[in-house]
Amino acid sequence: MTSTAPARQSATISTNAARLAMGAIVAYQLLLSALILLRPDLAPSWHTISEWAIGRYGWIMSGAFLISALSYGALFGMLRSQLRGTMGRMGLGLLLLCVIGAAGVGFFTTDPMPMHFPLSTRGTLHVIFGTTQLVLLPFSALLVNLSLARRNQAWATARRALLWTAGLPLFGFVAFVLYSAIFVFPLGPGAYGPGINIGWPPRFAFFTYMLWVVTLGWHAIKCGRSGPVAYWHLGRSVLGEAGDTAKRPCS
Repeated sequence: MTSTAPARQSATISTNAARLAMGAIVAYQLLLSALILLRPDLAPSWHTISEWAIGRYGWIMSGAFLISALSYGALFGMLRSQLRGTMGRMGLGLLLLCVIGAAGVGFFTTDPMPMHFPLSTRGTLHVIFGTTQLVLLPFSALLVNLSLARRNQAWATARRALLWTAGLPLFGFVAFVLYSAIFVFPLGPGAYGPGINIGWPPRFAFFTYMLWVVTLGWHAIKCGRSGPVAYWHLGRSVLGEAGDTAKRPCS
């Protein structure tokens, strides 16, 4: 006798959270660009992003940091039900630290540049939170994408895009580090001023982070429209020929 019964069903992808993550990270980048126009006294080539949080329109920069935290937080909420296994949990944990880091950068403003040690408590916290976000996001992205591509059949049709973009934030971060190691660090810890381009490299890194969030969110929406993937346990008489699962990935 052949019988079928539902065994388990994967969690639905939150398309609203994906849209929020995409919208917030794009808004963050737009605010970064707008602040360049609002503060012509700060050259984006040799002023750090955090310096826009000091003085006029500083509240916009601080708000932009919090918006980036909102983006990562929405992405975290969307991914919680989608990631499985050690790799997925590690990626999710690192992403949560990035949420905290981005929020911390918004709450604690940097000390004036160039920095002089010892830093203030506020400035120290800014550096800690900012470094946490900057360094950990690329590794979170790598683990998240690889986990989704390898372990979640709901994302089957997005597998190629996931694999291609898994290392995108890491590429941006490594480019930033290499540029700094070659052109900035040899000038000493106090290197700062016109011609010392410490502004564009991190902007490039954060731009690659945005591309990752938007790409992941876009594919989450596409997969979410197909609904949850159903797994059906088939009767013994069918197992030998057809296998034990049937799945409907996103399209």
